[in-house]
Amino acid sequence: MAAILAIGYWWRKMTVAALLTELHHSDYIIKTILRAMTVQQQARVGAELERAGIAGEGMTRHHERAAVIAAATAVPATVPTSASPAPHLLDIEAQAVDVLTQAEHADVLLQAVFDKLDQMERSTPAAVAINCFATCAARAVALMREAAENIIGSLKDGGAA
Repeated sequence: MAAILAIGYWWRKMTVAALLTELHHSDYIIKTILRAMTVQQQARVGAELERAGIAGEGMTRHHERAAVIAAATAVPATVPTSASPAPHLLDIEAQAVDVLTQAEHADVLLQAVFDKLDQMERSTPAAVAINCFATCAARAVALMREAAENIIGSLKDGGAA
C-alpha cells in the first residue's frame, strides 16, 4: 500500500511539474506572438476572447497565469530561504508590472485611435500625422512591454542585483 501511495505522490508531483513547464512555455509563446502582432490584430483577438468569455484581466490572462505559477511554486512562508529577493528588487518588479499594466491601457487607447483612422480618408495630412504618431506610440508601448518583461524575467532568474 505504501508503494502505491508513493507512486501516486510521484505521479502528482510529475504532473504538476509538467503542467508548470507547459504554463511557462505558453507564457513565452503568447508573448512572442503578441510582439509579432499589430495593435489592430491584438485588439481583434482580444475582442474575440472577450466574446468567448475567456479573457481575464487582459486578453492574454498573464496575471491569472502568473498567479497559478506563483502559487504552484511558492515556498512555504515558514521556510526561510537565502533566495528571497531583496526589498528593492521587489519594488523594481512591482514597477515593471505597473509598466505592463499601463502598456495594456495604452493598447486600448491606441486601438481606439486606429479604429477611428480606419474610418478616415487616409491621404489627408491629419490622418497621415495621426497614423505616424499612433504607429510610433504603438512601437514605444511594445518596447516598454518587452523591457518590463525582461526585467521581471531577470529578477525571477536572480540576474538583477
